[in-house]
Amino acid sequence: MRNRLTLMILLVIFIALVIVVASTGNPDVVVTPVLMPTATATTVLDQGTLLRVFPELRTLDIQAMRLEDLDNGLQLTLVRDEEGLWTAPDLDGELDEEAVSNIARTFVLFPYGRSMNIVEETNFEAYGLAPAPHLLFQILRTDGESHVVAVGDLTNTEANYFTLVDERDEIFLVERGPVDFLKNLISSPPIRLTN
Repeated sequence: MRNRLTLMILLVIFIALVIVVASTGNPDVVVTPVLMPTATATTVLDQGTLLRVFPELRTLDIQAMRLEDLDNGLQLTLVRDEEGLWTAPDLDGELDEEAVSNIARTFVLFPYGRSMNIVEETNFEAYGLAPAPHLLFQILRTDGESHVVAVGDLTNTEANYFTLVDERDEIFLVERGPVDFLKNLISSPPIRLTN
């Protein structure tokens, strides 16, 4: 919608400039008509455009992560040590560093397609976010800042989860794949089985 509005504004400005140039009476100026693209039912830019919930976050910015499945009482805590290696203080066994790095990358890329403003009449229970969400993800950054993600129900299409992020005044529709990936790791932690 914004692209069309911008296109229309640019077209009006161009026409105004053509009129100004034509009215000056300069015979050396040749005005050639500009062919504008015709509008289609859907624009390529409108399809598949995903945004990042945390556009400023980088993998190396993450100091610790805590993933909680509140419905089942499960949690996974992952912390970087002084050498920058991931550890799991609550788990026994050898931690799969690649799997933990994938968790961090998932938070960095955490995609959503759209969001809805929270208004006074917003009923959080309708989105599975009250009285408590199903999942809770916490990220501690190396600079001391933190992020909290509360995950509610799936949308009717089952393609997205209703999600609250920090104290932002909107409900994000986060893609299902990354949330399911994180949820599965809570019940099956990234520990290598050694015999």
